[in-house]
Amino acid sequence: MSVAQLEVRDVSRSFGGIHAVQNVSFAVDTGRITGLVGPNGAGKTTLFNLITGGMPTTSGSIHFDGHDISGWAPGRVAKMGLVRSFQAAMVLPELTVREHLEQAVLFYHAGTPLALFANRHRRATREEARATAEEVLDFTDLRENADEIAASLPYGLQKILGVAMAIAVRPKMLLADEPAAGLNGAETARMEALFRAVHAERGIALMVIEHDLPMVMRLCDRIIALSQGKLIADGTPAEVRHSPAFVEAYLGSVADAA
Repeated sequence: MSVAQLEVRDVSRSFGGIHAVQNVSFAVDTGRITGLVGPNGAGKTTLFNLITGGMPTTSGSIHFDGHDISGWAPGRVAKMGLVRSFQAAMVLPELTVREHLEQAVLFYHAGTPLALFANRHRRATREEARATAEEVLDFTDLRENADEIAASLPYGLQKILGVAMAIAVRPKMLLADEPAAGLNGAETARMEALFRAVHAERGIALMVIEHDLPMVMRLCDRIIALSQGKLIADGTPAEVRHSPAFVEAYLGSVADAA
């Protein structure tokens, strides 16, 4: 029997008179790949921000592994094993791919930039960071790029690196915000294959925001759809694909996902 790992209970977020998320509730089971879809402005990224501590809810609560994490800071949420990757490729100038992975592990353990600086010379932590970086380089097929400056990589590889950094901190659940945005067909296929491996080989639950409907319909075993901040459909890809509310929200573009 599946166990709810993440629970979103009647969550809302308003900005002045704008209701970005309105009374959204759902539960994500352990070991699932869940898609979060909807037109632009549906509230998907706002919801991810609420779940991962990037902003507080206006009302409602968020629970992970049985803990009410509403209002927790992002670092504390990550320590619980709930980690996200971002839509934009976020790389630092002058750091190699390997160094990005090492820094991700060090920052995760330190919690804040100041603590990272203070703990910089802790031998055990740095050795763990190096070992983890080497292992993740192989897992994500970034070994041949390990010593390249990350900012010089093609955009698709920078996006892979963003996911690799999230994997490096060994999350229980990974929230990925539009991982295929800006990628070509071959890059999208590589990203999809990586997510399948993350799920199958590492047992990490995934929740993916994605506008590439064919990809998300192939990858996910459950789809949650939002429109104008409201939950409009929740079910298997086949069930959501044929939901009248979903079809209306996408104005027929769902046909492309068939």
